[in-house]
Amino acid sequence: MKNFYALAVIAFILVQSSSCKKEISSTTTFDYSNFTVTDSSCLYTGNVDTTDWTYDATWTSAETALLNFRDTISTVDSLTGYVQVSAACSNPSGGLFIVGTTVEKACVMKIAVVNNKLELLHYRAVKLTGGPIVNAFDFRYSGAFHKSENYRMYYGFYNSTRTLYYKGHGDFRIE
Repeated sequence: MKNFYALAVIAFILVQSSSCKKEISSTTTFDYSNFTVTDSSCLYTGNVDTTDWTYDATWTSAETALLNFRDTISTVDSLTGYVQVSAACSNPSGGLFIVGTTVEKACVMKIAVVNNKLELLHYRAVKLTGGPIVNAFDFRYSGAFHKSENYRMYYGFYNSTRTLYYKGHGDFRIE
């Protein structure tokens, strides 16, 4: 009888471990080479990656964890509204670019920028009060960013109850 229970426990552990979702290892690299090309006027001038700068339905737990940093920004709007995020422009750039957002309700936008190994290079949180706003990014003098490399920006929008209601990503290149 003891053997039966031992075998049952081992079988249970094997079934559970084989059904677990594989997580990202430290040696995994991501391909951010497909990015939306824009000029300094934010017009599309080349390749358009339809997965960039829009809503992402699913993220891995590692991607979700990128935005789990604390911030001290408070908002009063517990409702959610529409969100629109524009492509980074100009893209590629020398490390200086803008990303436009338009939100219907006041919210907090969290941003995490990573390299192709999902290493966090930059993060910030900004309060958006509703309407259009342009967020500027200047990585030209940061030692974490290098020429001829691609990066990914993850973003999430949170209401006053700290509920994530819109999330996405966009890829950009520094030349």
